[in-house]
Amino acid sequence: MKKSKFTLVIVLGLVLCLLCGTTTTFSWFNRPGSISGDSLTYSDSYNVTNGKDITAVTYAASKPDGSEYSANPFDFKTLTTVRAHETRYFCTEVKNMGAAPQSISLFLNNQDNNKLSVGVNSPLRTYRRVTSDSQTSDVVTTPCNVNKKNVYVGFVTADFLPENLKADRNNLNPGDYFLHYWNDKGSDDAPVNNSFLKKDVEYTLATEGYLNFRANYDISYCTIPYNYNNVKMYKKKGNDDKDWYGDTDNTNVDINNTVLWFHWKKENDEGKLTAVYEQTKVNGDLAKAAGISSFYSKAEAVVGKKFDLSAKAQGTVTYTSSKNDVATVDGKGKVFAKKAGKTTITVTSTGVYGDVITAKCELTVSKEQVKSSYIPIVTNMKIEGKTGNDPAVTKVYWYIKNDTQTEANYLLGDVQISL
Repeated sequence: MKKSKFTLVIVLGLVLCLLCGTTTTFSWFNRPGSISGDSLTYSDSYNVTNGKDITAVTYAASKPDGSEYSANPFDFKTLTTVRAHETRYFCTEVKNMGAAPQSISLFLNNQDNNKLSVGVNSPLRTYRRVTSDSQTSDVVTTPCNVNKKNVYVGFVTADFLPENLKADRNNLNPGDYFLHYWNDKGSDDAPVNNSFLKKDVEYTLATEGYLNFRANYDISYCTIPYNYNNVKMYKKKGNDDKDWYGDTDNTNVDINNTVLWFHWKKENDEGKLTAVYEQTKVNGDLAKAAGISSFYSKAEAVVGKKFDLSAKAQGTVTYTSSKNDVATVDGKGKVFAKKAGKTTITVTSTGVYGDVITAKCELTVSKEQVKSSYIPIVTNMKIEGKTGNDPAVTKVYWYIKNDTQTEANYLLGDVQISL
């Protein structure tokens, strides 16, 4: 072999080795066990902390070649008509408003009668022919956001109030009081439950300025969204006026999970009704109220399969199956499909004072593999954390193509995130 040809072979070999050593961060393969929608589940191999800082919005191309996109989000509820051999382009904009990097997947919720091809132009060039018949699995789950948690609200008993306030306290209705809650995405208000969970519970305050003040409280609760962490208590006065309680806001309700309303009087003043934010503890440890962030609305599985239906929840979490002959579930949400049929898997979160939040999943067990309506666009894609106040933005450019000889109407469900 001539020296020039030998040199060329060596160079080509080095280039090939370099290409083989380059890997992508996502693939087309389905995840085993479940195809997720907007669930927020943890996997040891991914950069996942939580899902509350991730958002995704999809836009359709305004030009046939995909060079420009509409400023309005795409309406997935209407039929999308694609002519024979035509390609329709989309852009899904994913934002991470948190500081930590996260790994996500995007799935297209495809209807059973659809047949289409799906491709990605950026950040990776891929193409895949997909039909509903090809999307089968032993287990298919449909996640749902329950997004509820309780915050305890304690009202000091009449024994710890001045004489002129005791009568009003004895006639107090907890439902007249509200928690205003907020985060960086918005705010709202929720009423305190109109009953007491437990009465005459002693608390010794640890809040600066009220340190070691001891009194008894009747405990109620207020249900707010799971992903909100700031609260402040008030009572309506009429004409949209409000009596706000407390010198500060509670900006960490997951830790300071109890609002305590009481009367505070210093020397030589009349005193005031106020509120502080404390921890409810049992044997020195933080005791949680009921709360469920996410679960599953429905699931399908093949007989003999074991799979995970655990919820993201707080408090004491238990699981039950309405028909144990169809499927059983253990204390950690692990399900065993025993025979064909239907059952309801219920997750129950119970707080330390007996408050309860539940969610239900309708499970269908069959003898044959089940069809998944979720088609992967990209999987295991890393989204960097934000820098400063600006969110990290990643745009995924993808398309659907009609490879048939006739016009087709596609009813696309939605693009959903899985973490």
